[in-house]
Amino acid sequence: MSLARLFRLLIAGLFTSAIIVGCASIPQSGQIGESDQQANVDQNVAYTFNPAGPAQDATQTSVINRFILAATGIQGDFSTAREFLTEDAAETWDPSAQTTIYTGKPIVDSNGGDQYSVELSSVGSLDQAGVLELADGGETQNFDFSLVQVNGQWRIDELPDGISLDSAQFRALFNTQTLYFYDPTYTYAVPDVRWMLNTSDQTAAIVQALLDGPANYLDGAVVSAFEQDAELFRDIVPVSTSTAQVDLTDETFADTSELTRHRMQQQLELALERYPGVSDVSMTRERSVIDLDEAPDEFTPADSTVTTGNTQVGIHPETQQLVAYEANSTTTMDGFPNVANLEPADPTMNRQRDTAAFVNADRDTLYAANDATQSYEIATGTDLIAPSMDVHDWVFSVTDSNTIIAAKTTRTGQVLEITHPWAGQDAEITSLRISPEGTRAAVVVKREDKSAELYLAGLIRDEQGQPQALGNTFKLQADEPPNTVEWYSTAEVLAGRVSDRERVELELLGFSGPSVNFKPMLGMVSFSTGAGNVYAETEDNAYLRVGNNWRAQPEAPTELSYPG
Repeated sequence: MSLARLFRLLIAGLFTSAIIVGCASIPQSGQIGESDQQANVDQNVAYTFNPAGPAQDATQTSVINRFILAATGIQGDFSTAREFLTEDAAETWDPSAQTTIYTGKPIVDSNGGDQYSVELSSVGSLDQAGVLELADGGETQNFDFSLVQVNGQWRIDELPDGISLDSAQFRALFNTQTLYFYDPTYTYAVPDVRWMLNTSDQTAAIVQALLDGPANYLDGAVVSAFEQDAELFRDIVPVSTSTAQVDLTDETFADTSELTRHRMQQQLELALERYPGVSDVSMTRERSVIDLDEAPDEFTPADSTVTTGNTQVGIHPETQQLVAYEANSTTTMDGFPNVANLEPADPTMNRQRDTAAFVNADRDTLYAANDATQSYEIATGTDLIAPSMDVHDWVFSVTDSNTIIAAKTTRTGQVLEITHPWAGQDAEITSLRISPEGTRAAVVVKREDKSAELYLAGLIRDEQGQPQALGNTFKLQADEPPNTVEWYSTAEVLAGRVSDRERVELELLGFSGPSVNFKPMLGMVSFSTGAGNVYAETEDNAYLRVGNNWRAQPEAPTELSYPG
């Protein structure tokens, strides 16, 4: 079992209960890295660890080991952990810079003199923003420490910022919260999942993270109603009678319009009203009430779900026509042209179900079809991969030269080349799907050594909404290298290594919980997902996932695809 999968299993209990309804204290003793006493911690409780401070006449190795353990004591701004440091180091050490999550025991080795290194078997790391990235199996992290004597006792005077927690400690101390930012049109709310310390004042951490802006991989792809200089007037966000009271500085509201203030209020509501015990949000200006007028006409309640609907597009196995499929029923697509002569493959459609896109049998032309008299060419290339259509009716594909293209489904002939991080590398993009709200891309990249990696990247557009580039990336750690990916929801993707000969196990991956592995299927050549359903196809039949089993759908068309 991979370390990443082991870690996801260890944290699985985190998502089956509510967050922060009480408080408990856990004493800490025993060997470093032993966490059996924490293995079944109750996530209904905000746990407080009470590690011991430095022991009298402790050795250098003991000081380092006990400092690592002391970092579980988050109260008082890690006051116990700072007792192991010199005065200067205690003042400059930043425990929030990153969190390394490990399994096993830390290995402390002397580098000579008073210099030591600590080796950890890492399963993941949390950056300062609270974004968790799992590590490749077997990855090790090394950290350097330097010690000096203070009044005859060893203390750490040089160390890296951040803390290290074993998996069970991490499970007890952190939980996930979802922030929301906007797509550039302010039509859709884009989820941004963060891991945060499970404290009784977590509402303030949620708001502060929102004010700090989106995660790195979303930079340039989403926008916020809050300007960069927005600040909390008080460092707390109390909750009274189910209302979270967010008090912001006067400068936060400088030059803001009524429209902007409504978007600020909505963004706070999206983030906080999912927090247990909060059903309303009060936004104030240095303790003064803000009377929001009726929302202006330009204000649109942001859509945070962006569902696909229940209808899929597919290809009739006998007529080679584009057809609609829903609830085990196949129907013609009214007004759509006959495309049988093009031998269509990998169809997709928009959410209005009035425009479809597909590649031809030779995979050298990308076509669009609607209720016009005939289909029409929108782009050309070589070995075009399955197209993906965003909410703005741009169709994305990749040519054999690893070039990402985006074509408008109108007859303008407008085709854009999309800049991306893998250009010029020995890599091949085998699958690319645009997220339901159009701000992110899920990308499978196959390396020259035949390994494959799964990434999310922000989709950056210009002021006219035209796609321009894939920006910063975030790597998702799958159990098995995939070759195909689909968006399961706005916050999860479904990935797998489809094959007409091997057993294929689909894996559901996201930011906020353990992955889910579906029952394997022999010879799965494609799959589709939407509206909470998952379909899989072999060369002989289509199947619907029911529970954890696959139910045959003998009358279904082939190459099924939900909108997107």
